[in-house]
Amino acid sequence: MFYNNQIDMSIEKWCELLADSSVTTDADFKVLKFIYEAPKHEASASEIASHLDIPHHGPINLQIGRFGKRISQKTGIEPSTREDGSIRWWHIPFLGYEKAGRFPWIMRQELVMAFEEIYGIEEDLNEMIYLDEDLLQDLPIFTEGLKKSILINRYERNRKARIVCLKHYGYKCVVYGFDFEKTYGPIGKNIIHIHHITPIAKIGHDYLVNPIQDLQPVCPNCHTVIHSMRDPFSIEEVKAILKGQSNDA
Repeated sequence: MFYNNQIDMSIEKWCELLADSSVTTDADFKVLKFIYEAPKHEASASEIASHLDIPHHGPINLQIGRFGKRISQKTGIEPSTREDGSIRWWHIPFLGYEKAGRFPWIMRQELVMAFEEIYGIEEDLNEMIYLDEDLLQDLPIFTEGLKKSILINRYERNRKARIVCLKHYGYKCVVYGFDFEKTYGPIGKNIIHIHHITPIAKIGHDYLVNPIQDLQPVCPNCHTVIHSMRDPFSIEEVKAILKGQSNDA
C-alpha cells in the first residue's frame, strides 16, 4: 500500500524550514541526510536506527513524528490521518509504502532539492560557475532571468543541471507529453529521465553544459528508444517514429 498524499510546499519553503533550527534540529538533519543518501532517497526507521547505532526504531518514529508536527505548526500544512483518526505526522516530509513487512519513508522531491540547496550535498560534483554575461557572448549559456549566467563545468549527471533543465521544460516527456504525476498521482510527481542530447562518451572533459540546449526531459520508454542504436536517435526522429506508428494504426 502506498501513502502518497500531495502537499503544497515549494522548494523555497522547504529551504526555510531546513534552515530554521526551531523546526529542523541536528538530530533531524542526521536522519534526513541518511535518507537523502540512501538509494532513491528511501529508508525505513529500522535502517536509520541501525545506522545511528540506536537499538530500536521506536525513537526514530517518534523523532520524525515530532519533525512533521513542527512543520505543520509552522506552515499550517494538514497531515493525513489513519482510519482510526490518528495522525501520520511523518507523511508531511515523506511519502511511504508498506510491503512485505517493510515500511520505508521516501523523501519528497521538493525536500530533496531543498536539502541539496541548504546543505550542499553534492560538493564532490563540479559546482556551478557564475560569470558575467559580457564574458560569455560566444559560449552556450542559459540565463532565464538571472543576474549571472549559469554553466556547469562538466557534462555529467549533475542534479543542479537537472534542476535548471526541469525549471524550464517541466516534467512532461518532450517527445509525446507523458506526465507521470497525471497518470500515477502524487507518487509520480517529479519522475522523469533527463536526456543528454550530446552523448557523454562523445564530449570532452571540459565541455560546458547548457541545461536548456543540452538536456531535455523524456520518459523512460522514449529514453530507451533514443539509445537503442549506437548513434542515438534525436528527439525529432523519435517524434517522427511515433507519428508514423500513429498514422499506420
